[in-house]
Amino acid sequence: MGMENGDEFDSRVQVLLEQLKKTAGLSEGSMSLGDLDIVAAASMELLALAIANMPKSMRDVRLKAMPWILAADVAQKRKRIEQKIEQTIPKGSASVTGG
Repeated sequence: MGMENGDEFDSRVQVLLEQLKKTAGLSEGSMSLGDLDIVAAASMELLALAIANMPKSMRDVRLKAMPWILAADVAQKRKRIEQKIEQTIPKGSASVTGG
């Protein structure tokens, strides 16, 4: 099964990629919650478009596995982020949680 609307798909993907690039460049340091929300929304749209263009059998497999894969990936990345934060806090300083 080929992509019937290949040109439309390609143009929407390019727009979304440009939005992600632009958003990622909004702040040099940490991103605001608004920036993060925009990146997450654009990423979800890009993912939805990619999966929607897959053949049904492939699409079904991806959709069934996605919640577990996404949850595990988010947890792993969050752990790395927290480790980086801990490494940047000088010993003896107050903790990030204030406790």
